Amino acid sequence: MSISAGDQQSPATTRQDDPVGNQRPSGRKRRKPIDPESIPMRKLIPNLLTTGALCSGMAAVLYASQNEFGKAMTCVAISFVLDALDGRAARFLRVTSRFGEVVDSIADFTAFGVAPAFILYHWQLGKPEHSLGVVGLVIAVMFTLCAAIRLARFTIQARKQKLGGPVGKFFQGCPAPAAGSAVLIPPMLALSDLQYTLPVWGTAAFTVFLALFMVSRVPMISIKGLRISRKLVVPLMLVAGAIVLGLLRDPWLTMSSLCMLYLLSFPLGVVLYRRRKSVEAPIAAPTGSPDAPTNP
Repeated sequence: MSISAGDQQSPATTRQDDPVGNQRPSGRKRRKPIDPESIPMRKLIPNLLTTGALCSGMAAVLYASQNEFGKAMTCVAISFVLDALDGRAARFLRVTSRFGEVVDSIADFTAFGVAPAFILYHWQLGKPEHSLGVVGLVIAVMFTLCAAIRLARFTIQARKQKLGGPVGKFFQGCPAPAAGSAVLIPPMLALSDLQYTLPVWGTAAFTVFLALFMVSRVPMISIKGLRISRKLVVPLMLVAGAIVLGLLRDPWLTMSSLCMLYLLSFPLGVVLYRRRKSVEAPIAAPTGSPDAPTNP
């Protein structure tokens, strides 16, 4: 079948004329311009969580000054949860930043350095009937300073690592959130169903121990970097259910028990850290060095 010349159309005539002369491909969508004055909402989520942790820490300080220790420790617990979520949210959304790391350190210092010291001082260390006097104030300030040193060292180490990189399996010393929560075990036991009040010298010694533990270099297990065997998934779910029931039944006793269990795990952290170093040392050692493996 023949087609006459009048019925034939060139490809140029089938397309509409472009007055500008820049005809775009028909299958490509035009990208909307990005407003330089706006940012995606997902970038704000980690910072909002960190801000909530900071505000909760400030509320804990306020409640402690008013001798409302239950509300103050509840605010510290809220800060602990928000602090655990903000870093994970930043890595999940891929919006990690140096600014967020610095703000997170400030929030941690407020919630786990200043607030616990205020709670302990107003609850027991600074009470006139316990006759500690200025020693109680010195111990509270010592805990706050050690938390500041700990967080400053952590911030410097974080800058040497790749932004948003994998989380390590060990901490150097007790992390500030864990120490700031564990140091509140004495007032938590006093508010629990046990109603056990630790002597003031016991609270003072425990506070000094945790303050020095924060700035030490004893390896502690990082829960963030733990990997669980598939065989332990079901038992772990049962343990999580038991913890939830315990929090509903007696939250102060349950939280103090969890904090104490983590503190008691530091010998296990030391053993696991040394075992890992002994395995990695021969691999990392250069050939010809005294530590390098030699052939018999």
